[in-house]
Amino acid sequence: MSEERPDNYLPILIGGIVGVVGGFCLLVFAFLTAFGICSDTSVAEVLFPFSLAADPTLNDLALVALLLALVQYPIYGVILGVAWLKDRVGKSRVMACALVLLVGHGIAVGLAKHRVNAMWEKRFSHIR
Repeated sequence: MSEERPDNYLPILIGGIVGVVGGFCLLVFAFLTAFGICSDTSVAEVLFPFSLAADPTLNDLALVALLLALVQYPIYGVILGVAWLKDRVGKSRVMACALVLLVGHGIAVGLAKHRVNAMWEKRFSHIR
């Protein structure tokens, strides 16, 4: 008779909850910097690159950008929770997964910065 250890999904739940709470706090901060007095989107480009890559104007596809911003950090948390759950021996899988997420996020930041710069160049191209 084989005794199987039941999977404990607590790391996935904790990752998702931390992602929701942390992501919401970062979303409020990015919103205040992007739509505040100075209207600077550079913080939002770094924190929520997928949203700004999808819609650099934050007007055309606002619901898509908001949805991407709301799910980004919970997905990060769940992915890290799954890696934590699957890694029985050490935490090398978690570190590798975190590194992959960081590199992917960095690539998305580059794409978001490029899309925002292209949007501003298009808007101000008639001034030249």
